[in-house]
Amino acid sequence: MDQKEYVIFAELDAHCFEHIVTALQRRFDHLQYGRQGDDWIWVECCHGRERLEIDSFYSPWLELKGRRRNYGLAQEILACLPPACIRCVPQPPRVDLTR
Repeated sequence: MDQKEYVIFAELDAHCFEHIVTALQRRFDHLQYGRQGDDWIWVECCHGRERLEIDSFYSPWLELKGRRRNYGLAQEILACLPPACIRCVPQPPRVDLTR
């Protein structure tokens, strides 16, 4: 299993964008987000060397995605979100074919 491979950890409800941002702001210091045609959120870790992305660029849902090795951070993100915002969590994470 390639730990550098990009995967989709979860699909989130796009209508919950504001709730997701609020929940993540309470937990993470390094967060960027915006709404420019599509919704996007970046959660940085490892002193800016890695990040997980939540966006609707290639899906009607918000996709939580990043490198497979950041599985622990993805679980931390999902744990702080309201359950109603989480649409599905594929097991194992799906390969991100947009990369």
